[in-house]
Amino acid sequence: MKKLIIPTILTILVSFYIFQVQFRFLPMGLNTKIIIAAIGVFIFGVQCIHNHEIRMSRRTLVSILLAVAFSIWCLFCITMNGTDDNTYTNYCWRSFGTWLGGAYAVCFFLRRRHQRMDLELLTRYMAIVCIAQCAIALLIDNVPFVKRIVDSLIYGGPEEYQPLNRLYGFGAALDTAGVVFSVTLVLVAHQIVQWQKNPTGKRFLSSYLIAFILITIVGNMIARTTTVGAAIGLGYILFSYIRIQRGGFIAGENMRFYGILAGLLIAAIVISVSLYNSSPVFKEHLRFAFEGFFNWAETGDFSTDSTDKLNSVMWIWPEDTRSWIIGTGIFGHYVYATDIGYCRFTLYCGLPGLALFSIFFIFNHLSIQSKFRHSSFLSLCLIAITFIIWIKVSTDIFFIDALLFCLDDDTNTLSPCESSIA
Repeated sequence: MKKLIIPTILTILVSFYIFQVQFRFLPMGLNTKIIIAAIGVFIFGVQCIHNHEIRMSRRTLVSILLAVAFSIWCLFCITMNGTDDNTYTNYCWRSFGTWLGGAYAVCFFLRRRHQRMDLELLTRYMAIVCIAQCAIALLIDNVPFVKRIVDSLIYGGPEEYQPLNRLYGFGAALDTAGVVFSVTLVLVAHQIVQWQKNPTGKRFLSSYLIAFILITIVGNMIARTTTVGAAIGLGYILFSYIRIQRGGFIAGENMRFYGILAGLLIAAIVISVSLYNSSPVFKEHLRFAFEGFFNWAETGDFSTDSTDKLNSVMWIWPEDTRSWIIGTGIFGHYVYATDIGYCRFTLYCGLPGLALFSIFFIFNHLSIQSKFRHSSFLSLCLIAITFIIWIKVSTDIFFIDALLFCLDDDTNTLSPCESSIA
């Protein structure tokens, strides 16, 4: 029983971190991510006292400095523009610090259970969480009892998602869920590509492929932003297996992969077609998830309602030189009626702010190459997710960088702080 209860608790911990939940019985604004972050800060403080020093990796320090620089620039912009929109002036501690503190707590507890916290273990937990959220979303949509329980426990379900007729899980919905699903799909793709180099790769290969397919299908029903991660992850897999390699494209060691993939794809297609023809509800959700592909098949035009809106009315830019440099100091309240990240960041803090925020993420994603073997393409995939998603929505994916900073290196078994700055 202990072997089942503890992993379940840890899975819930990961879910509450990457899919933060605002419970109705907690004070407004106090969500699970903040609680986990507070625990992480406490644990970090205790360890610093025990070690008689503050230990922090250089990559984490540089990331902190970039986050602080971005926050200071945003403060300068709103001051010069005479606004009080502090959406990103406190980014260095309200968002960056919370994600980093929460990641520290998550990795601390997972490490206590598994004695080591590496990239493969993180991928497994995130994949399990995402599959569980997809299952919960389907249960909420089909079982009224489950829906009543979820809606009575957390804010967000009936208030935000039902008017949009969207599937939602336990804190997983809209573009926020799509971003997490996208990142998870890229991590899963990385493990699929690395299965031959990993001692446990063969054992989990089928599980990773199943997870990739399930998250792609159901995840898109929740948030079509999932398509970004699915496309990048699939491209990562195809590039790695189709490129010329020793033994050729049909090398014997790859036949296992091709066989499993073909079988799972056939099963997924058969099940999806069957449900599409027998369940009007599933048909509606599937058409929403892959609206662009259905439109392309039926009309020859690959388009969706959301992309049409983005292309027609949401590309809004500053109207004078001053605004291009220091923005207008306005981000919140949907003043400019645009979701596009490039536009919103430029309108808020100008092109220098957009450039600084971009450099922040590029550094974070690229820095993992020195920490994990064979992670160069993974870094590029994370960069691609960041800048492609900004075409659709203004968000960041620092949560995954925070987790990666707190993992153990491939080459040693150091603590998440790695080494002393000094």
